[in-house]
Amino acid sequence: MILGNVGALYLLALAPGIILLYLLRTRSRTYEVAALFLWEGLTGDPRTRAAWIRRKIGLLLFIQLLILALVALALAGPGREGIAPHLAGMAIVLDGSASMQTRTESGATRYDLAREQAVALLAAYPTTPVALIQLSSAPQVITPLTEDHDQVRFNLATSQPTWHADGRAVTLESILTSQGGRTQFDRIVYLTDRPLPTPLPMVEERIITGGRNAGITAFTVRKDPDSQGVTAFIRVRNDTVSAYDAVVRVSDGATQVQIASLLPPGGEREYVLPFPGSRGPVFTATLEPGDDFSGDNVRYFTLHRSIHLRVRWIGERNRFLEAALRAVGDLTLIGDNEAVSADLIVAYRTVLPAEATGNILLVHAGLHGIVAIGEEIGGGEVSVVLPDDPLLNQVNPFNFRVISAPRVEVAEGGATVLELGGMPFLHRMSDEKRKVVLLAPDIMATNLPLTIDFPLLIQNILRHFAAVPAPIPLGWALIGEPISIAGPGTPIGLISPSGRSLPIVDAAAAFLPQEPGIYMLTTTRGAYPLAVNIDPAESAPPIVSVAPSPLLPAVAEATVITPWWPLFAGLALLFLLVEILLYQGWLSGRRSR
Repeated sequence: MILGNVGALYLLALAPGIILLYLLRTRSRTYEVAALFLWEGLTGDPRTRAAWIRRKIGLLLFIQLLILALVALALAGPGREGIAPHLAGMAIVLDGSASMQTRTESGATRYDLAREQAVALLAAYPTTPVALIQLSSAPQVITPLTEDHDQVRFNLATSQPTWHADGRAVTLESILTSQGGRTQFDRIVYLTDRPLPTPLPMVEERIITGGRNAGITAFTVRKDPDSQGVTAFIRVRNDTVSAYDAVVRVSDGATQVQIASLLPPGGEREYVLPFPGSRGPVFTATLEPGDDFSGDNVRYFTLHRSIHLRVRWIGERNRFLEAALRAVGDLTLIGDNEAVSADLIVAYRTVLPAEATGNILLVHAGLHGIVAIGEEIGGGEVSVVLPDDPLLNQVNPFNFRVISAPRVEVAEGGATVLELGGMPFLHRMSDEKRKVVLLAPDIMATNLPLTIDFPLLIQNILRHFAAVPAPIPLGWALIGEPISIAGPGTPIGLISPSGRSLPIVDAAAAFLPQEPGIYMLTTTRGAYPLAVNIDPAESAPPIVSVAPSPLLPAVAEATVITPWWPLFAGLALLFLLVEILLYQGWLSGRRSR
C-alpha cells in the first residue's frame, strides 16, 4: 500500500487529547436501593491506581481511537499500485440523435446503453486522455481532450440525447480536427444505432440495437379545390417483427378523422384521409398505440395562410384593383379618418399631400411635390425600359392595351420601368420616408383588368414594399434546419411547443428549432404557427451489419493507483455508528441515563 498524502497521518497526534477527554468525563449513574444504611462505610473509588484506570477505560475509547486512525488513513490517500492499458488519446463519440431515445427490452434507452459502454471504456483506460463528443445534426464537444476522468464521467452522466437527426462523417471529421485531428487519438469509438453512411478510417463503430418502432414517415395536408375542406396524406411504416394494428388520426384541434389498418411486419402504407369542413391551419397526425420510440408517433403540419393587408384607400374605389389586391392576400380596408396604421396607401384618381408616408400605390393619382398628373394624351404601345426589374417578374407588358394615359411629371431619383409615348407608365421611387409605385393610366382606360398579367403585376408591386414581404413558407420543417421568420411584419415573440419564450435576435432572418411541435411566431401582422418535426430518417430501423472495425492500436502500459480511501472512510463511518449506539446503550440492551 502507498500513501498519496503522508502528512494526513499527523492527525494521529490528536489521540492523547481523545484519551484525556475520555478519562476526565464522569459517568455517574443513579441506582435504586432498598435502604441507604446498607451502603454506609463502603468506599466509592478503587484503592489502587491500576484499578482506577481499569475502571475508566472502556470499549468506547478503543472505538474512538480506531475511528481517528481510519480517518487519518483515508485522508492520507492510500492506494495499491498496479499496471493498466494506456493510449496517447481516445475519443468517445455518442450518437445524440432522436432515435437514441428508443427504449430497449431492458427498460433502458439506447443512449443509456451507449453511456454504459462509455463508462466501461473509461474504466479500461484509466490513465488515457479522453475527449467526449456527441454527434448529431447539431453536434457538440461535451468534454475536450482531458485526463480528468471524473469530469468526463460527470458530463457523461448528465448528457442527454437530442431531437436532431443523425450526424455526418464530414461533421465528425471536423470535430476531431478541432481536437487535434484523428492522429491525436489511438482509438476512436462511435456508439450509435446507425453507422455512418461513409465510414471514417480509425473510427470503431459499435451498433446499439433494441426496441420496436412504428412511425409516421410522411404527413402533408392540401386544400380541396372546392375549398370545402382539406385532404391529409400520411405514410406509416412498421419496423417491428410482428403485425401492427394501427389507428391513424388527423386533428385540426377541433375535429378529427381516423382510419384503422393492420400493418404487416416491415410494411409501409400510405393513406388519404378526406377532412371535409376543416380549414386548419394547424394539423396533427397521431399513430396509436404507442411503441418504444414515441418521437415519430406524432407529426405536425401547418397550411399556408394568406398575408393580411391593411389598406387605406383614398379617392375613388375601383373593384378591379381591389380584386387584384385581394388575390394576393386578405384585405382590410381602412377609412381615411381611422387612426389605425396601414400597410399600404392606395390613391386612385386623387392627389395626396406631400406629408404622406409609408408604402404608396398611385393609380392615375399624384403626390404633391413628387408626382404630378396632367392632361390625357392618346394611347399607344407600351415600351419596356427596365426588362429585368422585379416589378415585371413573370409579367408580359406587351399584352397591355392603352386607350389613353396622362402626362406625368416625376421628381428625380426614381426609375421608370414602362413608358408610353415618352411618359412614365410604371414608375417607382423611394426615400427615407416612403416607397412609391406609380401606375399612371386610369385602369378603366386600359385592358389590364382583362389580362392575367394584372394580378401578377399587383403581386410584384406589393412584394416591392418592405412592409409586405413574401409570406412565411409554412409546412413541414425539420429540427435543426433554419426556419425563416422574415415573414409578414416585424417579429415580436416566438413561443416553443413546450411554452418557453425563445429570444429573437435583432435582424435575425431565421431560427433553429430544438424540439418537435408547433411554434407560434407573433409579429406586428398577427400570429403564425410553424410546424416542426423529427427527421423521418430517425424512424428507420438500426442497421446491424457494419463494416469491420479498424485494427486496435498497440496498447502501452502505465502505472495506476487503485484508491483505497473509500474503504477506510466507509469503515470510519461504520465504527462511528457503532460508537453512537454503544454510548446510547442500544447494543448492551440498556439505555444510558
